[in-house]
Amino acid sequence: MLTSNPHLAVLLDFTSERFHQAREQIIANGGNHTTATNQLALIWTLNNDLEKQEWDCQIQQQQLAAAECERLQLEKEREQEATLQEERKKYWHKHAPIPQDAVISSDPIIIPSPIAIHKLCKGDFVKLYYFTNKGLCNAELSTCSADDNALALLQMGDHLHSFIPLAAVQAKGTVTTDEDLSWEEFAEAAH
Repeated sequence: MLTSNPHLAVLLDFTSERFHQAREQIIANGGNHTTATNQLALIWTLNNDLEKQEWDCQIQQQQLAAAECERLQLEKEREQEATLQEERKKYWHKHAPIPQDAVISSDPIIIPSPIAIHKLCKGDFVKLYYFTNKGLCNAELSTCSADDNALALLQMGDHLHSFIPLAAVQAKGTVTTDEDLSWEEFAEAAH
């Protein structure tokens, strides 16, 4: 493998003292100084032409390798882009743009009591008290179990026992019936 470009090489001065011994060898085989210098120049030119051909092949191979590497890189980038587009299409909610002027509330989210949520999930009637300011404050102050799946045994009104979430049992307490709510509490719950 060549390290320097032979196209840039300059023909050496074969009449110099450095090539005296080579010239003397050619003269000893029958020739003069001019013939010896010309033969040395011819040998150098032939070798330089071979090196030029080798250099050109080397450059061509490097260019082909670089083009192949670039093609593979582009193919990989296209594949990654296609995968990303497919993922964006599949999981569009993860890649939804967020407006720069969107205001994110720093107020805590107020969640109704666990018993109200449990009844809503079951599709049962839920008293409006749980959605009044007082009911929401009680829900915020109530202690919750560390295990959301913990169950407690509770006797229902028809003397049957059933398992309900522990959080729903802990939230039971004094609950104002819908008939006893004031108009202000009714408006709070409806809002």
